[in-house]
Amino acid sequence: MKKIDYLIIGGGIAGTTAAEFIRMHDSSGSISIVAEEPELLYSRVLLPHFLRDQIPFERLYIRKQEHYPEKNIVLIKGTKVSKVNTQNKEVELDNGEIIQYENILIASGGKVNKLNIPGKDLKGVTYLRTVEDVKEINNFMNTAKTAAVIGGGFIGIEYAQSFVKAGLDTTCFIRESFFWQNVVGENMGKLLTNILEKNGVKITPEAEITEFMGNKSLKKIRTKKGKEIEADIVGVGIGIHLDLDYLKGSGIRIDKGVITNEYLETDTSNVWAAGDIAQFFDVLFEKSHGLGNWSNAAAQGKTVGSNMVAGWESVKREIFATVSAYTIGIFDNSFTFMGDPTVDKTTVLIERGS
Repeated sequence: MKKIDYLIIGGGIAGTTAAEFIRMHDSSGSISIVAEEPELLYSRVLLPHFLRDQIPFERLYIRKQEHYPEKNIVLIKGTKVSKVNTQNKEVELDNGEIIQYENILIASGGKVNKLNIPGKDLKGVTYLRTVEDVKEINNFMNTAKTAAVIGGGFIGIEYAQSFVKAGLDTTCFIRESFFWQNVVGENMGKLLTNILEKNGVKITPEAEITEFMGNKSLKKIRTKKGKEIEADIVGVGIGIHLDLDYLKGSGIRIDKGVITNEYLETDTSNVWAAGDIAQFFDVLFEKSHGLGNWSNAAAQGKTVGSNMVAGWESVKREIFATVSAYTIGIFDNSFTFMGDPTVDKTTVLIERGS
């Protein structure tokens, strides 16, 4: 049975950055990363840029194969953790292997939400999350003429831009009255709508898709109101859900994510969490929440890596504190959201720009 000083579940930006910062502070401790995907670290942020021919495929990868052995980090690719036992400090992998750990980081992120409607398995129904996803989307885009987008968030806008850039007749279907209604105010929401429409995107608000239609490949989509629209490819962007099932019965406290304090420690000894899956106490906003974005996950990886070497409940720990920012380019425009991206009765929304 292997025994690892620092075991990291998740090979994304949070887990990989944590491993690198552990190595900066501990030159000899054994480090292993268990990554569910069979890939080296790549940038999810750059996936849409590849679809729009703005970067070559190779640029998606931000770590090379030799990087891991050079840092004396063992990367276990294409393997999922199926169970965590914090009493015995063990994890079970989906291949049946058991690994013992001294310290463990939960950084397994999330998975895309999928539409469970008739026709969900037709060719041309796509999701944008992984390297394999963009390969598939790229292939479909090369032969498609019409496209649909489902979802009014960041991924929906990335899809719309990619489809328009490929010359596809593109229609967006959103449940809300305007894009990002749950994040931005009405003024900015209408501005986003105007920008998209000026660039050739058709928008159908307050719409719900009930069926994907076609024989083996997608041909049409149907709305709840009975309207049918031709589409050779559809991009579904309806958010992600956190991968928490394998932590059930582990003794690690879970709510919407893995609950941590401001040091990214759980209340279970020698267990930390970072990235999308961490529901951390934010000292700036004085509340417990998650901030799921790339830059936040990278920043948490730095902090938690250093804290794991310092030791659980050590006086040398660092507090994780950052003003989260989300930035996206929309055709020739750039939008940035800073602070708490949740619009509710306790949040004041400030708009700047014309």
